[in-house]
Amino acid sequence: MKVEFRIVKKVWISLGLALLIVCGLQSTAKAQALEKVLITHSSDSVSITPLLYGIEKGFYRKEGIDLQFRVLRGELAVSSIVAGKDVDYMYGAGTAFFAAVRGVPMKIFSHDFKSVLFYLMGNSRIQSGQDLKGKKVAVASLSGTGAAATRASLRAIGVDPDREVTLIVIGAASVRMAAMEAGSVEAAIMPVPWNIRMKQKGFKELIFAGKVMSQPLTGLASSKDKAEKNPEQLKKMLRGFLRTLRAVREDKKGVTEFIAKKFSLDADAADETYKIMLQTMSDDGMVSEADLKDLLEQAKQETGAKRDIALKEIVDYSLLRQVTREMGR
Repeated sequence: MKVEFRIVKKVWISLGLALLIVCGLQSTAKAQALEKVLITHSSDSVSITPLLYGIEKGFYRKEGIDLQFRVLRGELAVSSIVAGKDVDYMYGAGTAFFAAVRGVPMKIFSHDFKSVLFYLMGNSRIQSGQDLKGKKVAVASLSGTGAAATRASLRAIGVDPDREVTLIVIGAASVRMAAMEAGSVEAAIMPVPWNIRMKQKGFKELIFAGKVMSQPLTGLASSKDKAEKNPEQLKKMLRGFLRTLRAVREDKKGVTEFIAKKFSLDADAADETYKIMLQTMSDDGMVSEADLKDLLEQAKQETGAKRDIALKEIVDYSLLRQVTREMGR
């Protein structure tokens, strides 16, 4: 009996080891089957919450994409994508749009937010645009999304951004807030949720830039060749993108907890951030042609482009619409 027990025990051990090996091989094969894809954005900010949330929740992996995220300056991402090097996609659709207007072969395939998530913040002495005239305003750079949002916000409160204030390039949001605290500037353009942190410190929200600048600035963008050379990969990316949009709308508790953890916010600040996001989020990954035309005119003015440019050269929702139909949305 003891001999038989030992034999049975050895058989079960052997079967268990075989099962573990098979499972391991299956896991390895599955991992190998995933396409490794790199996507970048210029900052790890709340404006890309849907992207980061979708990656964490595995929506892209379910589509066969091992999506990795890296912070990279917009112009460097554009150069890498066009050259066919390390970067596959960028989430800075606005940066890609401006590059395309300049003649760079970039294209946008989806949008998640319909307007910018920036606030123009002032110190306690700035109560109106009149108080801001002759003062210094901090920006991350003199071009790009933040600068455009700053100029639009200043004009909306009655200030000429080119003549009546001095735009000071300072850099990251944390440095801009430090400059406000030190009193070296009187106002600054700040992304959500930095506006919330600054309100808690006694600074004033002068205007929500999203009210006066409804241009879409985040979403999936890549080179013009992407849709032609690898449409199946792009479709997988778009399916993950759409599943993420739906989850962000439906899973308030999960998303607010994610925001709180990711950006070190308390529950109330995370909840306020989530509400701001929902106000500006696209329902289907697309934005209106009117908003895109407004962005095109702004981009032509800022870049000095003189040639006629058709929107379809820059924004292509055709694969997004196809994926939406296939998903039955």
